[in-house]
Amino acid sequence: MIVLNAETTGYSSKAVKAWQERGYTYRPSSWQEIDSTHSFPGVSVLIVRLQRKIDDQVLGRFPDLTTLVSATTGHDHLSLKAIADRKIRLVSLRGHDAFLKTIPSTPELCFGLLLALVRHIPAANESVKQGVWNRDAFRGYQLKDKTLGIIGLGRTGHMMARFASGFGMKIAFFDPHVEDGHFEKFSELNSLLRVCDVVSLHVHLEASTTRLINQENIAEIKPGCFLLNTSRGGVWDERAIVDALKAKRIAGVAADVLSGELIDIRTSALWQAQQEGENIIITPHLGGATFDAMWACEEYMVSVI
Repeated sequence: MIVLNAETTGYSSKAVKAWQERGYTYRPSSWQEIDSTHSFPGVSVLIVRLQRKIDDQVLGRFPDLTTLVSATTGHDHLSLKAIADRKIRLVSLRGHDAFLKTIPSTPELCFGLLLALVRHIPAANESVKQGVWNRDAFRGYQLKDKTLGIIGLGRTGHMMARFASGFGMKIAFFDPHVEDGHFEKFSELNSLLRVCDVVSLHVHLEASTTRLINQENIAEIKPGCFLLNTSRGGVWDERAIVDALKAKRIAGVAADVLSGELIDIRTSALWQAQQEGENIIITPHLGGATFDAMWACEEYMVSVI
């Protein structure tokens, strides 16, 4: 049995050993090799991350594939229909809640983005690099007594709430599937948007959450609000976000995800507006990209095969 890894950079050596101990032949590869090779007979397990869309074209190169491993909670980089049609078992982190509660990397990044956004840290740093020392140009806001609105109070939403509480923020949330007496729950999204100083999205991308923040409801948002998204680019309408930013309806945006990140980031309205100087911070889907978190997830994936 061969397990082929399409994205090997920094892959856990313990996970490699664990594959071998389970009787697999571990084979490091790359997307360049996969794209240039017609077929990989004998490969029963394929390991991927987030670099490419896994569709019929990719899966067709693996005639003996039985298992696809993606150490992610999101599935939008996967063609679930193609995987199901080929009767391939998908092994991901979704649903492994007990394990995921030990991985705080995404909410840590999200809170870092919040601090960077409200205190203008990236812009201030760039200014100093240019030899300028002007503190008044980058005056921001403290978080104490501000209201953080969390959309999706799951694992990452709960961690974000805990971090924010430590900074003295008030916590509100919108999530039809969750009850939590520790924080104020809103039954309507628009009602949440009207009162929050910061709104942070923590939902899976699916039909019910696609463009959850859109042109219609962003008109309800509290003026001067900051928006955060470390979930998926499709959960909000990027053009509507940019229009609100340019109209000074919202004060700034921080995103770890873009709607076109698997195709061409230059097609993103957020990326384009960032080039025009709007108050936007974008990171390249770094949420889960810490050494310790990725190693732990890669090792865990082997254990559930």
